[in-house]
Amino acid sequence: MKFALVDGIRQEATTGVRGSCPGCGSPTLAKCGLKRLHHWAHISTAVCDRWWEQETEWHRAWKNLFPTQWQEVRHVAIDGEVHIADVKTASGTVIEFQHSEITPQERGSREAFYDSMIWIVDGTRFKRDLSSFREALLNAPPVGAETDARSWLLFDRAAVIIERWRGSKRPVFLDFGDAEFPLAWMPSTGVLWWLSYTLRGRVIATPVHRQSVVDHILSGTSIRGFGRPMPPMSRRSGRPRF
Repeated sequence: MKFALVDGIRQEATTGVRGSCPGCGSPTLAKCGLKRLHHWAHISTAVCDRWWEQETEWHRAWKNLFPTQWQEVRHVAIDGEVHIADVKTASGTVIEFQHSEITPQERGSREAFYDSMIWIVDGTRFKRDLSSFREALLNAPPVGAETDARSWLLFDRAAVIIERWRGSKRPVFLDFGDAEFPLAWMPSTGVLWWLSYTLRGRVIATPVHRQSVVDHILSGTSIRGFGRPMPPMSRRSGRPRF
């Protein structure tokens, strides 16, 4: 966790300080080593959120792009189950940053629980994801005219990472970091791939400016593809609203 409650106030981890978990109220201890992110950990081995995954530098860098009051927001289900959203905007949209593998069942549970949400996925986590995604693009037909945002039409089993996220009902953005693609007009940094799954076993893969996705989450501005701005997204369907 990035935040714990210290005397009732949300604080980041500081050496030697103890706090309590905002999710379950259990005691927490600040972990501030030299080789790991400063974070809070439960003193016991209990995990209050069954969707929890160990936070990486990738998670923390994404969280830090948004206001601290939007980060690690506690939710309680009707049955009392507790979940901590990575980011929840002022309008109620949840942003989940997914680094580790996730089962279709857990993904569906999260989408149903949060309803209005967006996935941002670490495309560098598994070795074959980038290479199979690049290969799929080489064999895929382009979508849209030259003046439109450039996209490719793929089968939803064309690449490992695309198949893994098949069936998602919320917007999915793949973050391959600074990986290069054999496209002269695309920069090597600041790109996300927006996956829009169709009902016929296809997916539209659209490279978009990473900062425009951040700005969209912060203030609702348009997401910019390479050619023209994209229409506002539907947070439920994951597809552009035309």
